[in-house]
Amino acid sequence: MYDVMNGVRVIEVAEHTFVPAAGMVLADWGADVIKVERAQGGDASRHMKLPGADGVINPFFEAANRGKRGIALDLTQAAGREQLYQLIDGADVFLTNLRADARQKLGIEAADLLARNPRLIYARGTGYGLHGAMANDGGFDYPSAWCRAGAANGQTLPGEAPPRQPGSIGDLTGGVTLAGAVAAALFRRERTGQGAVVDNALYMVGTYLMSQSLLATSIGAATIPVQSQADSDFALANNYRTRDGRWISLCLLMDKWWPDFVAHIERPELLEDPRFVDARARHINSRALIAVLNEVFAGRDYADWCARLASLEGVWAPVQNPAEVLADAQALENGFVSPVADSYLTGVSPAQFDERPVGELRIGPGFGQHTDEVLREIGVGESELVVLREAGVIR
Repeated sequence: MYDVMNGVRVIEVAEHTFVPAAGMVLADWGADVIKVERAQGGDASRHMKLPGADGVINPFFEAANRGKRGIALDLTQAAGREQLYQLIDGADVFLTNLRADARQKLGIEAADLLARNPRLIYARGTGYGLHGAMANDGGFDYPSAWCRAGAANGQTLPGEAPPRQPGSIGDLTGGVTLAGAVAAALFRRERTGQGAVVDNALYMVGTYLMSQSLLATSIGAATIPVQSQADSDFALANNYRTRDGRWISLCLLMDKWWPDFVAHIERPELLEDPRFVDARARHINSRALIAVLNEVFAGRDYADWCARLASLEGVWAPVQNPAEVLADAQALENGFVSPVADSYLTGVSPAQFDERPVGELRIGPGFGQHTDEVLREIGVGESELVVLREAGVIR
């Protein structure tokens, strides 16, 4: 992990992925992140399973919780809330994604905690924001960030069902943006001495990701049309199927790249074809060019194309599966994919400091793994730990 957040203590009362992902990013950057789970059952993501993930590592939980310490408190009991308040008194940041009614019931609204600790950065993640009819509605990645904000519509062909996006894109994007906002609030606190309230929402994450399309629509301009592979207006920003059923993605947006591309695919006659003589002509005759390129790419296997295009001047990419990404030398040499405590490989938080990868990372905490350790740090004695455990306040 990095050291840029060394000395920063974060208390997290959050479940699933969106806000816990912010805590994970802060932990990657060096903060001491203490995850507070429900004493009865823990984080809901602990109980979500993928086929084949039957061991210690649960991808649903681990993907947003590595690097943290974990404690289990029953916050419905006054004694549990008192332990949380003691932690808040010495904290720099509080993270939560509980709904407003739950926050009010537990006494962990911004006003409650800032009254105890005026220097606290109170960071809150919601589904749909603080105002309006949906202010207290829960949200999840796919409906809130992907569907309601328009991204699913922008990927849906006429008559087809909206596609599912890979897991947690909105959640993880929201987490890293919330972590960045927390860092900005901490920077301001260094200058003013005052805490802050920071908000993010899954719907806002989606509207940000869709901002180019939303801007275009607001001024009456066209958005990128939803088109099939064969019917696209952009032949050189398209995907092509290889002989063995894999895909190559092209993004040759510069006119100067055309001659080199034609040479790499060994079709020099295309340079003289009046339908494709320049970028405008290729756009007008995009469907004809797609038909040509479909035939070209179907003539070789995926591995052959990857080797052949390696020296291409323009931008392209193989359409890789997760196993290929984990073995991709470009990802490994740059530290984009990293081992976590010799237990698994994963993508790391998308920022690097001092021109080096993040380095050693820790797996997420077991349920209640650090309860005693953390409570001892705030002065809870051994006999009190016994009493709290017998009362079900801690696990």
